[in-house]
Parts: sequence; C-alpha cells; structure tokens
Amino acid sequence: MSVRLALVEDRPDVRQLLTERLAFFDDVELVSVSGSAEAFFERLQDAEAAPEVVLMDIELPGMDGIEATGRLRESHPETEVLMLTVFEDEDRIFAAVQAGASGYLLKDASAGRIVGAVLEVARGGAPVSPLVAKKLLGWIRGDDCEAVGLTDRERDVLGLIVEGLTEDGIADRLYISPHTVRSHIKSLYRKLEVHSRAEVVRVAYERRLIR
Repeated sequence: MSVRLALVEDRPDVRQLLTERLAFFDDVELVSVSGSAEAFFERLQDAEAAPEVVLMDIELPGMDGIEATGRLRESHPETEVLMLTVFEDEDRIFAAVQAGASGYLLKDASAGRIVGAVLEVARGGAPVSPLVAKKLLGWIRGDDCEAVGLTDRERDVLGLIVEGLTEDGIADRLYISPHTVRSHIKSLYRKLEVHSRAEVVRVAYERRLIR
C-alpha cells in the first residue's frame, strides 16, 4: 500500500519537477500539493487530502516550514514531516528537529532517495542526507551521553541512527549482529524514554546529546 504524501514547496518549477518525478513511484501517492503552509493547512481540512508524510520546504512565504512543522505536529501528531531544503546549516537543522521534523534532506537528492526517505519516515525512521548526517555525527556529546547512562556502544548506535542507517547497516558498520543492534536500540529507547528512531533524534537534541 502506498504512503499518502503531501508536498509543500513555494517555487513553482521545483514543485512541478518533484510532482512529475514522484509520479513514477508506486510506493507513494501525492494527495496534496501546496505553494504555502497556509494553503496546505486549508487543504488539510479535507480528509481525502490527509497525508501520512509531508515533504516540507523550510523557506516558505508567510508561515515558514519550521513553524508549519510545529503547528502540524501539534494538530496531527501522527503525520510525519520530512524537511526538503537547500540549506544545511546547524541552526536550521536544530530548529527543524526541535519543531518535530523526522528527517532532513537536501533538495538535490534524487527522486529515489526522497521516496526512500518518505518510506523510512513512514516506518518510524529518521533519514537525513549524507552531508547533514556528517554534521550531526560531529555533534554527539560524550559527556552528556554518560550523564544519561549510555554505554560507548549505545553511543555508537545513536550516532548511526542519526546518520540514518538501518539495523542491518548499523550491524555491518559496527561488525555486530542485527540482533545485538536491536538490543542496543531497545536499550536506547528505554534510557531516552522514546518509542521510535525519529524520537531518538529529537530527544537527543532536547537532552543536549547533540550539540
């Protein structure tokens, strides 16, 4: 079954390009396309246009994407938001995650990568682009991880979750079994009091595990 997807992008050329590219993928169904956050929320009142995942541009006229993400997460907490932007600076990453974004991709990502990220978000993941992941990995704070009670291996797993790796990918990177990875993730969930990979990233910001 395809994931119901909404696109919020103010530039008509980018909006059209993404719409055309996403149409080639059966895994997603584009149920709403808007040029502003205000137009998106107006369409959101139509139950048939209610998305599971939103591709949200940060730079929007009027209400920006970060403010729109916070508002959406309050009114529709079950809807995931994937930020799609040309920016990769730290302040925007912080603000997007703190507002409730579950992932962060740059606009030059391929359509396949975007669709893959949408599916990952729908499954509770927290995908980020490689460039953004590199920045995030540099922000894992050892002292605060110890304060929360994370082991060195749990800290490694946290970093790779931030990077967007799957359980198998983490296992390959750390040369451990997927079963062991799942045990570490379960421990992270318990210590951080969360229930999904997306929440792991958000709580890591809130508790200053990422600086």
